[in-house]
Amino acid sequence: MSTFDPEVPCRVHDGLNDEFIEWEPQSAPLYHDYGVKQEEGVVAWDGLLLDGWIPTSHQHQSGH
Repeated sequence: MSTFDPEVPCRVHDGLNDEFIEWEPQSAPLYHDYGVKQEEGVVAWDGLLLDGWIPTSHQHQSGH
């Protein structure tokens, strides 16, 4: 999660439920305020354990 930018739409992985969730930039302020680093590469936020992310297909096609 060290390269995760909450200001950009993407898909985040919730390790607690082992599923990917669509991330919307509107959640960025809450992520900044309430996200808590757990072990290396894991952030606890809103009842989730975020442990990875992937760009959306639109971002991937544009090279971002």
